[in-house]
Amino acid sequence: MALCDEEIGEIMSGFAFAALDPGRWKPAMQTLSDRLSAVGCALELTDLNTGATSMEISVELDADLKRDYEERIFHINPRVKTGLGMRLGQVASDVELTIPGDPNNSEFLDWLQKTPYYHILGGKILDQNGHVGFLTANYAKAGGPPPEQHQKVFGVLTPHLINIVAAGRALSTNKLGNELITLGTFETERPFALLDRQGKLIECSIGFAGAIRRTGLLTLRQNQVIAVQPQHRKLVEAFLASALGSRRYLQPPLPIRLTDLQSPRGLILRAVPLMPGEDVFGIFKPAALLTLIDLDLPTRVRRQELIALFGLTEREADVAALLSEGNTIVRIVQALSISENTVRQHLKSVFGKLGISRQSELVAVVSRLG
Repeated sequence: MALCDEEIGEIMSGFAFAALDPGRWKPAMQTLSDRLSAVGCALELTDLNTGATSMEISVELDADLKRDYEERIFHINPRVKTGLGMRLGQVASDVELTIPGDPNNSEFLDWLQKTPYYHILGGKILDQNGHVGFLTANYAKAGGPPPEQHQKVFGVLTPHLINIVAAGRALSTNKLGNELITLGTFETERPFALLDRQGKLIECSIGFAGAIRRTGLLTLRQNQVIAVQPQHRKLVEAFLASALGSRRYLQPPLPIRLTDLQSPRGLILRAVPLMPGEDVFGIFKPAALLTLIDLDLPTRVRRQELIALFGLTEREADVAALLSEGNTIVRIVQALSISENTVRQHLKSVFGKLGISRQSELVAVVSRLG
């Protein structure tokens, strides 16, 4: 069964909001499953550095069976072994993924027989710094392997899903699974903005505004995101048009990179088309999500570790991290758009919570966090 453009758009609009709200993954997967007449869909994420694995699945699965998969079966699954070697964006079915003669086939098939599905079709949607992710549609054994038309559907969906996952990670400090973005997130360093159907800025985070000021590659003119350099303007205009145009769910807006002498590594701009009729915030009705990554920033320390280990607030962690990276008080004021007095108050609180009294001690503590 082939899907029409309208059905593809419905599926993609559901997945798009998952960049802002991870709770949207499951209903979006259910919509995809229904359209493909599959048993269900699954999102499998793993951190190869730690072995941590999670599986979100649209079909009901026994809790013990799911836990067994996450803790053991995933790591011996012959299909996963093949999938780990796939390139990002590649689509495959169990026919291509099965490894004949693999010593773990028997144990994996024993587990699989306890589930309502057998055949799979999916794409690799994440492969970065040891974090790997797959989204699959799962089919009953009696129905046979997925038809060729479904391969084409995943060929259209997978580039979108890569974009959505990347945007979600940009908003969630590159965690394996993305986090819920709330109104309070606009007051943080996470660089994102929301646009309306005309491409005008609805709202942006402190981090987004700071990145624009810091790099000088983009500016806001009459609430429109504009490239500062003439050579970048057509590129940015085409990028935004693709994120807001009539075919935005069929042809995903590919990320763009802007560079100049002051930003040689550049700024990566990514967009996720959203359905204006829905809104995780309840007030904005955005048509697109924009995220930024400034490749010229010093390596940023793990703010979440500072928060978890020392009880810092998110803003205190921002100040501590920026100072430990060698930024001056003036630079921190500019980056966070707060007063010098506020920065010093945050530092006083940070020093008290860490039991230190000098900047050099802060740098030493943070450096040990990696």
